[in-house]
Amino acid sequence: MPQESIVTAALARFASIPFRLRGRRPFTSPQKVLILHPCCISQVMLATPMLTALKQAYPRARFDWAVSEWARPAIAGNPHLTELVSVGETAVSQQSWGDIQRLIQQLRQERYDTCFIPGRSSLLAYIAWRAGIPQRIGINAHGRGFAHTLPVSPPPGERHAAAIYLALARAVGIDTGQEGRLPMAFYPSDAARTAVTRRLIDDLEWLGDVPLIILHPGGGHGSIYADTRKRWPVERFVRLGNYLVRKHEARLLLVGSRQDQPLAADIVGMMPVPVADWTGRVSLSEIGALGEMADLYVGNDTGPTHIAAAVGCPTLAIFGPSDPAISAPYGATGKVMALWHEGEGGRPFTWDEGVMVSEAQKAADRLLAKKS
Repeated sequence: MPQESIVTAALARFASIPFRLRGRRPFTSPQKVLILHPCCISQVMLATPMLTALKQAYPRARFDWAVSEWARPAIAGNPHLTELVSVGETAVSQQSWGDIQRLIQQLRQERYDTCFIPGRSSLLAYIAWRAGIPQRIGINAHGRGFAHTLPVSPPPGERHAAAIYLALARAVGIDTGQEGRLPMAFYPSDAARTAVTRRLIDDLEWLGDVPLIILHPGGGHGSIYADTRKRWPVERFVRLGNYLVRKHEARLLLVGSRQDQPLAADIVGMMPVPVADWTGRVSLSEIGALGEMADLYVGNDTGPTHIAAAVGCPTLAIFGPSDPAISAPYGATGKVMALWHEGEGGRPFTWDEGVMVSEAQKAADRLLAKKS
């Protein structure tokens, strides 16, 4: 959710007073649970470790997820979920008040006994309260979790979203494995696996004999976190791709949404080596299936990068203005590398001071070496 105003935060603190006066009630084992975390793909993916922990602790409970249509594919195949409740195209904050009231009524009719709210949003806290859900466990930062029956402060010193979301599971007594980490989860469909396997053979004549490397040059559009500065410059993708073909004899495959097709066309036009372009012709489920087979994925700070990491693909995530300490893919240890340069002096971010090709080459070499 986007940052809320100072006025909204102040009102949320004031509204929390009657909830605090009631005192904290003991948490009881849930039977029907709603996860209220609508947006966006990367943030939804970063909440899947929390879902895994909750389902392991309460295997007989039903879990539903209220999600935007934009982020829905990220969890559409998750076997831990019974139903996906649509909240509209994007974030709840972008919906009309009438749409919000209809969502509240829909949730009320479902009679959930428990709701987990990972995001720091007074609006989501309000929705869960007005839906009449008795147990409401959520992050409480600057008073935004005013209506939570179990408000959870972010762990001291912790910045990463996935780790903060996992604090909700720990708050209800679940051991989330302090010595290790629960990775993100994504489940490609069998149809997606079959489709991409056939296309790899028919279109690329790839039989696993050389490294398959996925490049995702796009992202930074379509959600409330839209920012085209997240895109690593096209010419740097070209130079990295050329290097990977020369050194590793890799087969390159471009992926992305329809909005990314102009970027992909520019890359194809500039590369002297063969590169397959499936941009705009693969679903998120198919990107996940490709990640299960590929030797390396290289992409920007965008949802598909989190999906590649979630299926265990060695993943090189290149960050621009956003900080990977907060939102880097939460994958298996050693299989994800995030490259980023912290801005200096408060200057606006530009790629002139961002990740260089030489850095990406070295990181890609390390990830490919671990794969082999």
